[in-house]
Amino acid sequence: MTARSEELYNQALTYMEKWELDKAEEVLRQLLDEDPQHARALNKLGVIFARRKDLQQAEMCFNEALALDPSLASAHSNLGNIYAERGWHDRAKAAYEQALLLEPDNSTALHNLGVLYRKSGDIAKGVSLLKEASRAERRQMRGELKANPEKRRVVQIGWIIIAIIFFVLLYLANR
Repeated sequence: MTARSEELYNQALTYMEKWELDKAEEVLRQLLDEDPQHARALNKLGVIFARRKDLQQAEMCFNEALALDPSLASAHSNLGNIYAERGWHDRAKAAYEQALLLEPDNSTALHNLGVLYRKSGDIAKGVSLLKEASRAERRQMRGELKANPEKRRVVQIGWIIIAIIFFVLLYLANR
């Protein structure tokens, strides 16, 4: 992957976070014109189509991404979402389970599989998976904080502000 590809991919992610889907699609298509083998870009293009409720186009993108990179757990999970949306629960379950085989800590796949189990009546299994998804998400967030000093500093400042507010309120309550 080239630096240019990575730059375009990150730019598309930024647009997606802002729900500027047209701009994100434009950037992803530009990236795919330059690098047609970019599986993650195809996966994100599928996410854009899914957000627009174009499930057929989304499914095609996810399958193309998986044809390029069968180990792309997020594409399996996204495909599971399409299947679940269509009511194809067995296919959705298989897709989520494949995502978890590839990436056991995938909080999204864990969560969605948990929801699927709950809907099918297996409440205990569903709740267990939802709890595991929550733990996986917390582990991921801790990892991101360790890797990013700027985020860690923002969180520390947030906790300091909360502590100050607490002590001010405590002081005012005891007057």
